[in-house]
Amino acid sequence: MANKDSPDDFHKWAKDAGNKLRAYLLSYASGATAVFFLALAAKEASSFSTKEKYLLIVALVLFVVTAILCLLELHVDARRFFYVAKQLELPDDQRSWAKNESYKKLRLRLIFGSYLTASLATVAVVLFLISKIA
Repeated sequence: MANKDSPDDFHKWAKDAGNKLRAYLLSYASGATAVFFLALAAKEASSFSTKEKYLLIVALVLFVVTAILCLLELHVDARRFFYVAKQLELPDDQRSWAKNESYKKLRLRLIFGSYLTASLATVAVVLFLISKIA
């Protein structure tokens, strides 16, 4: 049985998966930030040790940075697709893809940056929780 899926189909599926992942990551970072505000509003927050406060601050800042990176990546992605659409409107001999390549590189840096900050924030939260249990 022949495979009817074209490479374009796989590119589309990869893009869709990336968009879903970005949405999940943005929701995760936003939700985690909201939980911090609730946790810090409790009476117990004043009894945190210096180490616990440091871990919370680091995690909170990293989650906020993750959300910002995800939003910037969305912006860059939108600009990239607008640029591609504009280039496709031009005759073949007038098209330039250099700016698209820079958008793609920036987008990848933002994506991997958001993965890194979300991971580090999660590690900080886990360390905080471990310190509360121990």
